[in-house]
Amino acid sequence: MNSAQPSSGLLVAVMIACVATCYGFGIALFSQIIPDMRHDLGFGYAYVGAVTGLVQLSSVAFALLGTWLVHRIGAARTVVASVSLCGLCLTSVPLTGNLYVVAILLMISGGTGASTFVPMIDLAARVVSTERRGFAMSLISSAPAYGVLANSALVPAFAGNGHWQMVWYVTGAATIALAVAAHVLFGRAGLFDHGTRHDTPASSAGGSVSLRSTMPWVALIFALGFVNGMMPYPYLTYLSPFLREELGYSVGFASWLWATIGAVGIGAGFIMGTISSRLGSRHAMLFCYLVFLAAGALMVLDPSRELSILAGILFSLGFYPIYGLLPAYVSHRAVSSVAVTIFGICTVLQGIGGTTGNFFGGVIKTWTGSFSGIYLAVAIISAIAVAMTIALPKDHRTR
Repeated sequence: MNSAQPSSGLLVAVMIACVATCYGFGIALFSQIIPDMRHDLGFGYAYVGAVTGLVQLSSVAFALLGTWLVHRIGAARTVVASVSLCGLCLTSVPLTGNLYVVAILLMISGGTGASTFVPMIDLAARVVSTERRGFAMSLISSAPAYGVLANSALVPAFAGNGHWQMVWYVTGAATIALAVAAHVLFGRAGLFDHGTRHDTPASSAGGSVSLRSTMPWVALIFALGFVNGMMPYPYLTYLSPFLREELGYSVGFASWLWATIGAVGIGAGFIMGTISSRLGSRHAMLFCYLVFLAAGALMVLDPSRELSILAGILFSLGFYPIYGLLPAYVSHRAVSSVAVTIFGICTVLQGIGGTTGNFFGGVIKTWTGSFSGIYLAVAIISAIAVAMTIALPKDHRTR
């Protein structure tokens, strides 16, 4: 064992960086650089739609793969392997002009976001105390916002000068360097071993030790996992069309609202993490679903500029943290190995929910001729999620 053992704060920072990289670079980068790549590679928006849809399916597959790998090779090795694979794919994108190969590389790099995030529930249980776990997972789930901000700086710097290939090289190299750093730090912390640094509350307080024994509360968790895909994603998918096409707002206003959502998302992890640390993950989840309800209702009742901004702020407060609070709650109720399985299934259901929500969002717009029905559905589903969260047992917490 190395004497220079990294602190839990440094390990959490590395975990945040891994998630920020695989989601920010692996998934979000392509969307920001599409115009520049289209000019040189000559693909159309049908290709863009197909690739983004395949990336979503890839995320579901990698969530299953990540769950399987955690049980086979451990959480730390799964994260390092996922980040390394993401970096290699990012670096390879500009090396080929074949659109099929580019699509495959984007699918793999996008999928690594799921296989990086799923193991975090196990790593957090090993490096963070029970009282701080909800705070840590809230920060980790908000990490994609950092990746998006990094993209916003890199794309204008390189792609704006006609060198979009450099964006992929830089992000790929940074990702590979992060994988090396994570490997070194995880090794020094003993995370490649099978032992744990912190006992899980479930194991010390008679918590669930098998998937069957978690019933019936786990059924509510699976339902909430599906809701976490079905409800928030249509809100974002149809936001710009609603603002610009139906309400007649300018592209500048829509872009500014998106920037506000991203900026608030960074701070939301700290806010919800603090609530989780003081009141429990269940109460923080409840707050998230309540702000989702308010954000949907405002867009239906009065989508004026001022209230649209308020709705965006409320939505962002819950959007990023909710994906960390759900696994944090599970880690309080089940031992680590079972928690990873539950979270892996939730991640798969989240992907299915996102696809379902976007599909029915389009159906609602077609049937009603308005986007407002989508936001009414968001509010209704959020109210159902509030009821399900209230029905969940309390966190098993140590004092």
